[in-house]
Amino acid sequence: MLDFSQLLPFSLASLILILSPGADSFVLLRIAHSRGVKDGMSALWGINLGNTTQALLMISGIGLVVSKSEAAIFVLKILGGLYMAYLAVMATRAAIRPAMPVAVPSAEGARVKNGSPFMQGLISNITNPKPLLFYLAFFPLFIGSARNVPLQLTMLSSIFVGMALVWQTVIVYGAVKLSETMKSVRFNRIMDVVCAIAFAAISVLIFSEL
Repeated sequence: MLDFSQLLPFSLASLILILSPGADSFVLLRIAHSRGVKDGMSALWGINLGNTTQALLMISGIGLVVSKSEAAIFVLKILGGLYMAYLAVMATRAAIRPAMPVAVPSAEGARVKNGSPFMQGLISNITNPKPLLFYLAFFPLFIGSARNVPLQLTMLSSIFVGMALVWQTVIVYGAVKLSETMKSVRFNRIMDVVCAIAFAAISVLIFSEL
């Protein structure tokens, strides 16, 4: 038996959390803005493969074991911090590159040069231990009177990932719309600087928790 009375408070709490900007949001924003809808959506699916994987770890109980391993969390934080630092460097390089005519990039050449957007999204999510720790701390609060706990957690995870998909799709199309509306070198530099600062701040925050 499932406890459907938990759906409304869970959905409201999840909405607040999903709307809060984080590493995944800035990865999506930068990829969609600089490379177009196709790559933005590819990054979105990578991020949500990571979300789904971490949700499955939480449901299976493996996540609880991982969360209690200081070594595993330490390694994930190191990898996550380094990857955010790498993204900050890439965004900084883009911001200071010589001015060139602006276009909405979607060419295969950009994809090859900058790497797979799917993998960028997946790596940014899967190397961040916070989603897993969040699932382990947040989702059990909404088990309620459910007798089948794994099924209740599966239902909650599906709702959360579904809501995240909707919001992230808005981010992708919003970023592309901005890039189409504000076709200027200066605007693109501003976007790169904002993302570079965000990535650097997230990297520093991750390393400060070690």
